[in-house]
Amino acid sequence: MQTRIILRGLLFGCVVWWCDSANHFASAQELEGEAGIAEEFAAELEEEFEEEEEEDELESDRDSFTRSPRLMAPCRTMVEVSYTFLDQNAENEGHLYPDLLVRHGVNDLLELRLGWTYEFAKFDQLAPPGADPVEEGLINYGAKICVTEGCGRVPDSALIVTAFTPTSGESNDTDVSLLYVFGWKPGEWEVDGQVQAFWLVEEEDHFMEWAPSVVVKRRVLCGRANVHVEYFSLHSANREEEYSQHYFGPGAHYLLTPNFEIGARVFWGLSDDAAEFISNVGFAARY
Repeated sequence: MQTRIILRGLLFGCVVWWCDSANHFASAQELEGEAGIAEEFAAELEEEFEEEEEEDELESDRDSFTRSPRLMAPCRTMVEVSYTFLDQNAENEGHLYPDLLVRHGVNDLLELRLGWTYEFAKFDQLAPPGADPVEEGLINYGAKICVTEGCGRVPDSALIVTAFTPTSGESNDTDVSLLYVFGWKPGEWEVDGQVQAFWLVEEEDHFMEWAPSVVVKRRVLCGRANVHVEYFSLHSANREEEYSQHYFGPGAHYLLTPNFEIGARVFWGLSDDAAEFISNVGFAARY
């Protein structure tokens, strides 16, 4: 009798041990399965980055004041959105949003562009004392045309023609901009420069604005991010009261995926006519 009880106890213990081992084995398999899924996702993302890098790198026009000298690839579209804050030596702070820009590659030589933004008290420090802040919506439309393709000492370069027409506000005048941008990409570095001319109207005052700039970029984190420093300036010509603004600052941008970029940049004003501080944050998505 006692022998049977002992045998039954041993048999019950073996069953409990076997069930517990099976549960542990199943849990380990589940953990290994989850780890395998995570590793597989990371590998797929890495492969996607490599494929996109071989095809064409995402280069938005919003990640610096200096535009990219390269066009959108044919049949591809990019949507860029940003917010800009201006800390001005004036009664009002400046705000620009959403600064929407849609770019579409038609072919290797032509890119079409369409955008819209709302501006409040932009560069209000230049307005006469006591004047109401200018607020208006602006639609912009134009094209980016390839001029040269980078080869050796020959830079990538492009010409951007843009018109700005008010959709709200007191002004009904359309402003026009002509921009030439060029740049080189030696290895992980990039150096771009541009010269931009605006034909502007302020009430009865018709004048030009020149906007030269230069930016030095460095790719980091295996190409998934870049950091940069940039200088740009704004100079009026034939304006009733002339101005000359100078700015300098850094920026950084990161690719969450090969087709989605986030970034931020800041500038400090270096001259009396300039805003004291400018900050910009935004994103770009490519389709």
